[in-house]
Amino acid sequence: MNSKERFAYLKLALSQNVGPITFKELIKHFKTANQAVENILDFKFKSSKRVIKLAPDSLVHEQMEMAQKTGAQILFLADNEYPELLKFIDSAPPVLFLWGNKNLLKQKSISIVGSRNASLNGISIAKKIAYDLALKNVTVVSGLAKGIDKAAHEGALMNTSSEGSTIAVLGTGVDVLYPKENQIVYDKIKERGLLISELPFGSRPTPSAFPRRNRIISGLSYGTLVVEASLMSGSLITAKEALSQGREIFAIPGSPLDSRAAGPNQLIQDGAHLVSSAENILNVIDSETSFKFFDSYIKSEQMEALALKVEDSEFDIARKTLLEKLSPQATHVDVLIRETGLAPYIVNTILMELEIAGKIERFAGQYVALIYNNEWDKE
Repeated sequence: MNSKERFAYLKLALSQNVGPITFKELIKHFKTANQAVENILDFKFKSSKRVIKLAPDSLVHEQMEMAQKTGAQILFLADNEYPELLKFIDSAPPVLFLWGNKNLLKQKSISIVGSRNASLNGISIAKKIAYDLALKNVTVVSGLAKGIDKAAHEGALMNTSSEGSTIAVLGTGVDVLYPKENQIVYDKIKERGLLISELPFGSRPTPSAFPRRNRIISGLSYGTLVVEASLMSGSLITAKEALSQGREIFAIPGSPLDSRAAGPNQLIQDGAHLVSSAENILNVIDSETSFKFFDSYIKSEQMEALALKVEDSEFDIARKTLLEKLSPQATHVDVLIRETGLAPYIVNTILMELEIAGKIERFAGQYVALIYNNEWDKE
């Protein structure tokens, strides 16, 4: 992109009522960010009450100057350096603000999340696994919260003998520390790791920002490890985000008497990989068959374009074929592709339709199951 287009890209991303999905719609409609900015009044939303208020030029200049002043960077979704795994998610941030070693985005990564009120054992396990992963050139991603997040970052930073380190995804601007007690680890990550946020410089912490950043934590990673988490915690939200993104789920089992073990134990019951060491994770992500779907899975935009080339009658036949193979017992997506003989993008498109319709449920490890309902027998 030239400088004019980059300016327009950032202006559009910072505008009021322009989230990741709307941003993609605008680019798809107008072809370029500059055209979208210049002709924004011509864009009609389905809801007439929704209005886009473009960010002032002064804010865009301020953000660009801040990046230059601090040595931070602004990365756009259209840039070649934008992390490939994150591009796979529907709500990929149009803009990422980076501070630190962006080469870490090119490495294989695993996210580690868990309770803020972590036990000493949980903290020790998170540090150990993070250190061992970093030792094998795997980048550890977390959210710089207290407890397990902090321990994961610290463990990864203990390694100085390989390229593996850590990425912190923030719910603030990359120049805003939260919580304050993480000052030491924040400074170390800025020096030897990478700070990432979709929020502009100067953004203060807000309650809504942290659930949103969870999708980025999981989206950057091949899989997510949950160390300790209650059933209603943000860490479980991250695990669900990872599951919806088609990533692997890992969990550390714990005592049924400890509420912090309820989340991981439930994930294991639902099919997550039981983990006691980094080796358990490495065996999955280094296997020949692991993450095959990343090679065959088509991004939503490409999938839509390919789907348009398929006649409705063909999709009807494919949908019927797929439904015949599905059952209330969980089946791996790769097995469905192999058994039906259908193209991966057709299978993924139909599964997406069925999930939206509430007819299937997704589980850890790329498994899906039919949600049985007598009413569907009449269709």
